[in-house]
Amino acid sequence: MFIAIIFLSALGGFFKILGGFIGGSKSVFVDALTSIANTLAILMMYGFFNVSVEPPDEDHHYGHYRIGLGGPISTLLLYSFVAGVIVVDLYETFGSSYTVSVMAPLFACVGLLPYSLAITLARHVGGTTIYYVRFTAVEIIESFVTIGAAFAGAVISYLIDFIGAIALTSYLFVELTKSFREILEYISDSASKEVVKKLQTILSTRGIVAERIRVRRITENVYQGDIVVKLSPSISIEKAHQIIDSVEKDAKDKLNTEITIHIEPESGKEQR
Repeated sequence: MFIAIIFLSALGGFFKILGGFIGGSKSVFVDALTSIANTLAILMMYGFFNVSVEPPDEDHHYGHYRIGLGGPISTLLLYSFVAGVIVVDLYETFGSSYTVSVMAPLFACVGLLPYSLAITLARHVGGTTIYYVRFTAVEIIESFVTIGAAFAGAVISYLIDFIGAIALTSYLFVELTKSFREILEYISDSASKEVVKKLQTILSTRGIVAERIRVRRITENVYQGDIVVKLSPSISIEKAHQIIDSVEKDAKDKLNTEITIHIEPESGKEQR
């Protein structure tokens, strides 16, 4: 699946790059540079994803899930660098006239189809590829704006094309800000109230009182945490072990949550 996404991204970017350099359009130039970043981003995403699904080892006792975040972080860095290059180019072009060829919107049209297919496949994969989907969605939006701005720049005035390039760059900065906030939330060990509530339900069905439930999101839909519960001292160690195992299994199977459970005796009762 990833190979197909990479191929489609590279193909779409190839046509946009042709439009940017051959057609002379600043809008398509912006589109072309983000296309290069887009293809590099999915390559990095693919590499980090492969590492993230490896089983636990002596250096990563809880698995390699978090390494998968290297993909979206790399994407953020790539697009930030491209945004800086674009701003410098637009600044240097400001106040100077240029000619836009009708080849620019033509190549932009051709490059739109591969990107549409790439984003469809990436949505199907899910996980941390959602960040790739976001920036590829930017590419789709850019394609429509680029086609219109480049065509108007070719038949009416280059100023329309230049304004289109500024609009695309502004939108890119908006998406960079959104992605930064979401990545920050991932690495801040945010808890899910929904997961906590479902864990409480799993415990209550077995008549267990939870003194404390703590969970944190490791990556997309993967959680880890610990629970402190109270059990009657009259329950044998074997029975308590059986109950705890069933709770941990349900948490893993139903909620994709790895939990560690600590048992405390109920107060006011003597252990037998």
